[in-house]
Order: sequence, then C-alpha cells, then structure tokens
Amino acid sequence: MIKHFVKHQLDIISEEPWFGDGFQSKISQLTDEEAFTKPLPQLHSVAELISHATEWKREGIRQLQGLHPQLTMDSPDNWKSNEALQKTGWKKLKADFYSAVEELIKLLETKEDLFLEQQTADKRYNNRFLLEGLLDHDVYHLGQIAVTIKFLK
Repeated sequence: MIKHFVKHQLDIISEEPWFGDGFQSKISQLTDEEAFTKPLPQLHSVAELISHATEWKREGIRQLQGLHPQLTMDSPDNWKSNEALQKTGWKKLKADFYSAVEELIKLLETKEDLFLEQQTADKRYNNRFLLEGLLDHDVYHLGQIAVTIKFLK
C-alpha cells in the first residue's frame, strides 16, 4: 500500500499522469512573469498555488513524522502574498515544491504498510487519511493551476 502512495505522488508530479498533465509539464513552461501573474483579481497566481501546496506538503510530512500540526488555515505561510513570493523567486519556489515531494517519497520508502493505520500525533486521523488528503490536495491545486494557465495564455 505504501508503494501505491509513492507511485501516485510520482504520477501527479510527472509530465503525463493518467488524467492529463502533471505539475512538471504545467509549471515548467511558465516564465517568472507568468508564474506571478493573477489573470483575474480573484484567482491566485501559479506561484501562490505552488507555495501553498508546498507548505501543506511540508505540514503533512511533519505529521507523518509524528509531530503535532502547526500550519492552520490562518497561518501566514498558508497563503503568502505574490509580493513576498517574488522575493523568493519562481525558480526557488519550484525547487522547494519538488524538494518537499522528494522528502515525502523518501519518508514513505522507509515505512511499512502498517504505518498507514497509525494515528497522527493529535489523534484526529490515521496516516492513510493524511496521505490521501495530501494527494487530493495536490490534484485539486493542479486543476487550479491548469485553469490559471489557460487564462494566462
């Protein structure tokens, strides 16, 4: 089962998962200017979406490591402003995202299937539920990225 989660994460990142384009093919085509552009005021930029996905992946990793949750919907790191992200730079945002993916995969590759049934530190759910949520979160925001890019082009 752990191998399923690793494969699913890799599929979402890869250039051509079964459902269409993955993160690599979507975000690799963007210039710095495009990454930080909000095509409509009410939409997030791709940079904001990638940063948000990275922060929640890092939070998931923390919890999978047995630590208590820290990131909340109200945390400043949940949705960083475009201005703050521009200081970080598009190249670094992408590198941080891929680094978090690698960290998750490395962590999972050290675990056995029984790990999935273990409770998180706050006892709110088990690791399987958390991993499913992390993957769903990625796919959800990948869809938003696709729509944002469509508006940009």
